[in-house]
Amino acid sequence: MKLEYSDPVLAAADRELERRENSRPRRMYLGMSSGGRCARQQWFNWLWVSQRELGAKSLRAIADGYAGEDIAAARIQAVEEVVLLTRDPETGEQWAVDDAGGHVAGHLDGVVMHHPTAPKTKHVWESKVVNERSLARFRKIKGDAGEKATLRQWNPEYWVQAQLYMLHTKMTRHWMVVSASGCRDWDSCRTELDRDQAEYFAERMRSMVANVDELPERVSESPAAGACRFCDFIDVCHEGAAIERNCRTCRFSTPVDGPNWMCGLDDVALTRDQQIAGCGRHRYRAALVPGRELSVDELDVTYRLRDGREWTDGGASERPV
Repeated sequence: MKLEYSDPVLAAADRELERRENSRPRRMYLGMSSGGRCARQQWFNWLWVSQRELGAKSLRAIADGYAGEDIAAARIQAVEEVVLLTRDPETGEQWAVDDAGGHVAGHLDGVVMHHPTAPKTKHVWESKVVNERSLARFRKIKGDAGEKATLRQWNPEYWVQAQLYMLHTKMTRHWMVVSASGCRDWDSCRTELDRDQAEYFAERMRSMVANVDELPERVSESPAAGACRFCDFIDVCHEGAAIERNCRTCRFSTPVDGPNWMCGLDDVALTRDQQIAGCGRHRYRAALVPGRELSVDELDVTYRLRDGREWTDGGASERPV
């Protein structure tokens, strides 16, 4: 991976950062934080169709976001009139919500009570760290459209995340603090629950779990679309790149409450390591093959591909383009 500088110590630190962070266990659930993204992108991510590794620059930005969240929380918690809880008192852990048997989940940055603009109403609290240009755009929208319309216009994905968190916590208000790097500057907005929209996106995520063998629609048929050009799965979605063979991409596995995955061949629950490793009996889910299923012979599945060819998934070859 190309680095931006030649200092050997910084280069080594970046390599170690990449090694450490990219070796972390894969996320087991569909994250509500991405609930507003392309449905197919979410489904690909949940099924582990390919392994995505982040470069040091992106990883440093993520770390800066976590650090900024801690700084913002500490400053807010110093205000005597306001209560900000970044941990659930019942569990001692980060506030968590889930749906679809645990296959859909989210983690709140916190819960705010006694906000002076609505002191009797609990708020979901979220912190976002952005660059100064993005913060300036946030402020312009807030000035033009008003506080409660700001989040949806500024970042629709964050708005959907807010709606899902409010829905699943049964709260009706959301307070987001937006900070520049290092919390050198900040602003905020409050957002109200739009129950119809929240239910729409919640149901869309539930449907991915309930209909795991159905390919969700993608946001655009053109790889040049803005949402597609920067998607981690553009090569799989638009270019027919290879898809990993693991238990989640296998037609014989099923998500069940827990959240667990069951192997239909052995009728056993699959551990995380087993899901990642897969086995020699793996056959792609039909939704991942660009064609129509013709026949099944024991384990092997034959398809009529879009270009007219026949292809049999015998478990050894890659998915055809």
